[in-house]
Amino acid sequence: MIYDRWYDPGANELIYHYCRPEVFIEIIRTRSIWASASYTMNDTSERSWGYSVFQKVAKALEPDTGPEFIRQISAPVIAGDNFSMLMLACFSLDADVLSQWRAYGDDGRGFAIGFSPKLMAKVPAKQLRILYDDGAQTKELTGNLNHIYQFEKSKGFKYDDEFKTHLFHLGLDLCAYKNPGYREEREIRLAHLSGLDRGTMTAVPLGAIDPDGKRKSDPLKIHFRVAKGVVIPYVILDYSSDGAVSPVKEIVLGPRNENAEINIQLFINTLGVTDVKIRRSEVPYR
Repeated sequence: MIYDRWYDPGANELIYHYCRPEVFIEIIRTRSIWASASYTMNDTSERSWGYSVFQKVAKALEPDTGPEFIRQISAPVIAGDNFSMLMLACFSLDADVLSQWRAYGDDGRGFAIGFSPKLMAKVPAKQLRILYDDGAQTKELTGNLNHIYQFEKSKGFKYDDEFKTHLFHLGLDLCAYKNPGYREEREIRLAHLSGLDRGTMTAVPLGAIDPDGKRKSDPLKIHFRVAKGVVIPYVILDYSSDGAVSPVKEIVLGPRNENAEINIQLFINTLGVTDVKIRRSEVPYR
């Protein structure tokens, strides 16, 4: 695991999900958000970027650690990449960015939904803060792998199940390293792990486990949808803990969104979603 990438939000911090109007309606109506397979994201280097950082750091460490240690840390990381599907739901720390409106908010006609991440703590997905600086990625991962080496050395290089599990999850956390070209997104992501059976080439529903090893959810069913002609696997994340919490705290109307604020107020209030700030984008765009 890469603990530095685990997101620890401030008390009143919000994270924003940019979306099209029809998606906005469903997110509010169903009190859920979809997490889609990482390999279907706009960033064609999803997961592979983080794995390339791992390979570079491992190669640089090998003269000091020896090849056996590198082989032992690589095997669980590769296994995670080969036998899992990461389902991702993406958010931004910024509520009103033109590039986000154009890419994800229906070219400015959509919405940015502000969620309280603290109220989403029970969602069966890990909250990760993305790191974009490639030099910082290398330095951070080098520190993590050096710590693992020293700890394993103190135990006599047992390479036990705890070691393998830790490296497996470290490999999954590599999805928190992204190409610097995406830095403007300031992304926070929710990552849920689903399985992949290579023998039958089928997706395997899995439940979520919290950092203490306690089960957070039963296995989540894997659904499929089509977007721009691409078949996309996804899971449905209930962000309300079955109605116990209401993490939606702000709604921003895009710069080309023609809805009146009172229209959105009527919609959410009728569905029982209250105490939500509604405002318009300040971006001049038409």
